[in-house]
Amino acid sequence: MNINNLGLLNSLSSILNEGIMDSDYAITVYLVENLDRISEMSVNEIIDETFTSRSAIRRFCNRLGYSNFSDLKDSVTKLIFPSNLQYRSQDDLLNHRTQLNKLIFTMIQDIDRVFTIAIVDELSDLIHEHKDVVLLCANNTSGDLIRFQQELIYGNKEIKIVSNAYTNNENIKSLTAESLIITVSASGKFAEIANEWVSEIKGRKILITASRSEEFQTIYNKIFYISKHSFSNDYLGIYGKYGIAYIFDLISSSYISKYKRR
Repeated sequence: MNINNLGLLNSLSSILNEGIMDSDYAITVYLVENLDRISEMSVNEIIDETFTSRSAIRRFCNRLGYSNFSDLKDSVTKLIFPSNLQYRSQDDLLNHRTQLNKLIFTMIQDIDRVFTIAIVDELSDLIHEHKDVVLLCANNTSGDLIRFQQELIYGNKEIKIVSNAYTNNENIKSLTAESLIITVSASGKFAEIANEWVSEIKGRKILITASRSEEFQTIYNKIFYISKHSFSNDYLGIYGKYGIAYIFDLISSSYISKYKRR
């Protein structure tokens, strides 16, 4: 599987949010509005409907990390969407809310048992010690990490987040042996797909996950677990959506309390 698939939604969202009405924007809007039938689309259809050219479509695909439209089209599967969508029931809001409350409460207790204050402080120290810090994540975690990035700006610390077009990212190309790379993958799915790619990246490598897959041991210098249980399926996205936000809020608080210039 192409690792860029896991950042495709961020790539498309970024183009939409830029608001620049160019060929990339026109192509993105058309793809989003017709995503459910992208497997049937042809390059000629996109050219006709968006008033763009074959070369513009090729540049668009390259920007997203694909060599051509066929590769991009093949990538649009359930895996590019937040992992919890397929598990959401059609229950009424009250039942969903009750279930969510119980799961979040249980999750926080679980995280607190293994992701101790000592670990929180260790991670904030590592971030402080390294000048060049990059966080790697998939679509569904990027929002929490962007907020963390903004909080660390207040703490006078610059970090970078790579959550789309991974293989084309300039921040990755500029990493050195002195860099700190933190992969954030609650269920381990993103880390699993990124394994080969991450193994070739320069720097000290840290993984934050609930998965205890042995294949990570040879890639990462250290692994911090967020659950006492090993799982590869984050039911309803509880850990990925709420757990990661909780963990990085703790790390942010630790960093700012220790290193913010007064």
